[in-house]
Amino acid sequence: MNEDTRAHKFKKLVTQEEPQEENKNEQKPQEKNHKKSQLTPKIIIVSIILIIILLLSYANFIEPKMIVVNEHKINTTLIPNSMNGLKIVHFSDIHYGTTINKKEFDKIINKINEIKPDIIFFTGDLIDKNANISEEEQNNIINALSSLKPNLYKYAIYGDEDVDNKQFKHIIESSGFKLLDNENTLLFYEDNTPIEIVGFNIISNNPNYTILTNYIDNQETTNYYKIVLVHEPDSIDNFINYDSNLILAGDTLGGLIKLPLFKPLFLNEHSQKYYKEYYNINGTDIYISNGLGTSYINARLNNAPSINFYRLNKVE
Repeated sequence: MNEDTRAHKFKKLVTQEEPQEENKNEQKPQEKNHKKSQLTPKIIIVSIILIIILLLSYANFIEPKMIVVNEHKINTTLIPNSMNGLKIVHFSDIHYGTTINKKEFDKIINKINEIKPDIIFFTGDLIDKNANISEEEQNNIINALSSLKPNLYKYAIYGDEDVDNKQFKHIIESSGFKLLDNENTLLFYEDNTPIEIVGFNIISNNPNYTILTNYIDNQETTNYYKIVLVHEPDSIDNFINYDSNLILAGDTLGGLIKLPLFKPLFLNEHSQKYYKEYYNINGTDIYISNGLGTSYINARLNNAPSINFYRLNKVE
């Protein structure tokens, strides 16, 4: 076979093999894309699982340990000049024995004392109904609450989990709180014009809402600034038409879990209508504490434990 024939056969062989090499090269990107498409769902699933784990860890171990102070300014013409700038701290729903223990409770007490309030209000649910509190823990709670030092007074009311708790009244009164059990009182400060404070116990009794009318011990109170303490927000409808200026409530715990566009989860049965942090009905300011502890589940999400801090401002 001569040289020209061999060269021709070799050239033909090469030209037949080259497209095969090109086809092999063309298949490689397709194989890569196929592998990528197989990996994508797995990556998505793993990512979702990791996000869920992180959210659960945050909701169980981080957010319940936070303390947020929500400050509100309240303007009124009814308080005397001596009470202009009055500082009020409102805290609620400790549920001691859940996410709140001695260490966390001491942090709450210190946070309140840092504000240097004139008046302190506690709107119920001190000890969780499922918690068994020892005598030592009871004394720790008393010592902690006793260390709250407002410039004037501190008041408390019953929550639904306090009514049947035999320890509650002893703890509150031993801590220097005035326990208002369907009763009212007048608070004077460097002036002959007081503010009226009313505390309702919705669970144990049928409250006499007429105490919100015009007299205390035959003294007319029509023009006094009235602060009403109530644990269950939905009971507000029972007395909203009576004369009151500021209503402070608790119970809701903010629903514990707050998701965008949805009603908060784990709301108490007495907190289905009023559960947001603020309402104004017929000129009455209503503030509902998100509380500090937990109930139903020991978790919080998008709803950090909080203390409410109000400043009363006298306006003309």
